[in-house]
Amino acid sequence: MKKNHLINLCISSFISSNIIGLPIIAKAQSFNNSQPIITAQNVNQLTEENLTAIMTTIEKAEKEKNLQPILDYLSPYVISTVTVESDNRTIITSLQGKKSHENFLKNSFATLKNETDINSYSNIKITEDGQMASVTRVQGTDIVTEDGKKYLSVSTDKIHFALIDNEPKIINVEVKGWLQERP
Repeated sequence: MKKNHLINLCISSFISSNIIGLPIIAKAQSFNNSQPIITAQNVNQLTEENLTAIMTTIEKAEKEKNLQPILDYLSPYVISTVTVESDNRTIITSLQGKKSHENFLKNSFATLKNETDINSYSNIKITEDGQMASVTRVQGTDIVTEDGKKYLSVSTDKIHFALIDNEPKIINVEVKGWLQERP
């Protein structure tokens, strides 16, 4: 049970969301720079700039273990799948609805002592009409749990956004991760 909890912890730091659409914009970049942080706001279409700002806000909130900025971008009906491979096992966790995501993140943040990014890059794709977008984030992370165990985590997160009432919201997250305990 402890291993499942640890795996959930490692993956929770990667949760965001992803939507499959017709890609118009595709640019790889890191969100770890110091860009302005924004909160949910009315827009008439998704752009590379507002998605980059949203991801910067989400990543800052993940590092600070601050749930609210993440929850602000989740749609009420968000659905996520977290798949983690570790010790020749695969664990799949399904999350449905904002409350389920909140509980998952709270549990994960409570177990995480320290997290250090090794490397990260992202790719943004936006549909032609700007109503849906997909952010794919690949990330390597060193993780230390509250009980002092050390892990290396590598994940690919697909975060799907849609404009809902003219606000960018995450409607789906697909996380595929690998976790290895370090000596």
